[in-house]
Amino acid sequence: MWPAGEGAWQIRLPLPWALNSVNVFLFRQSGGYLLLDTGLKTDESLLALEAALAGLNLDWRVITRILISHMHPDHVGAAAEIRRRSGAPIRMHPREAEMVKPRGPDHKFFERAEPYMHAHGVPQADIDAMREEASGVSERMERFVADESIAGGDTIEFAGGALRAVMAPGHSPAMLCFHCPEQRLLFSTDAILERTTPNIGVHWFYQGNPLGEYLNSLRTLELLDVDKVLPSHGRPFQGHREWIAGVRGHHRKRCAQILAAVGGRPLSAYEIAGAVWGEDRPAAARRFAMAEALAHLEYVFREGRVEQRLQNGVTLWKAAGHAAG
Repeated sequence: MWPAGEGAWQIRLPLPWALNSVNVFLFRQSGGYLLLDTGLKTDESLLALEAALAGLNLDWRVITRILISHMHPDHVGAAAEIRRRSGAPIRMHPREAEMVKPRGPDHKFFERAEPYMHAHGVPQADIDAMREEASGVSERMERFVADESIAGGDTIEFAGGALRAVMAPGHSPAMLCFHCPEQRLLFSTDAILERTTPNIGVHWFYQGNPLGEYLNSLRTLELLDVDKVLPSHGRPFQGHREWIAGVRGHHRKRCAQILAAVGGRPLSAYEIAGAVWGEDRPAAARRFAMAEALAHLEYVFREGRVEQRLQNGVTLWKAAGHAAG
């Protein structure tokens, strides 16, 4: 744990994955503290957060607000547990909150994801492996109903100024970043990261044009007056406009790779992802690669550079202007 600015602290919590930590943030307010994001619901993560609070001579009861940036498990997994320990309400964008609500007793995990993956060419054996891996993640995230909503443009006061919520969809449907103009800080959540680019993917729960939305989000973030970026993964850094320029270039290159992989022979998104990212990868990595391939395919499809067709229930892609193979 270390200071993130006046009245704010950054706390690093462990993750059991290759990306081995997530940053959450604590803000001092009048009469208590605001916690931005929560980490996973694991003993290791909760103990790390408890120890960080103790380092400031605080305990769970001082948390009077829980603010969630988006619905991914490493950001929201422990929210319900922390609410129980602190009594603090959870505030979240309604579109993101809808996706973490408790499911009914007849709801089967992965039931909507499986037909979606079939439709994009994933073999059943790989779907089974992805289901098993995803169920392990679900055990580290408790579903809940949010208490309060937040939207872009809303402001939250704290001891160091105000946090203004900035809509930044792309990595998730209604992700929020938080800008503190008084200190020129950007709590960029997963929109801007230190050493990597966020996964921008089409999923069963997030379709449409996420890459286009993400590039629009970067245009919004580029205009902010920012001296320091505090991301959810990695260390604080400066130069958000230079980072954005580099990421734009990355996605241009990725689109070119996708187009080269497509060629004139109709292929599924899963086949295209294997050609670009490689097939000898863990199940979760293959699932995210397919989602990212789909995001780039949808983006170039809207530009008229690829065509799609349905064959035996599977969506196939080919370069625009090529005869069907």
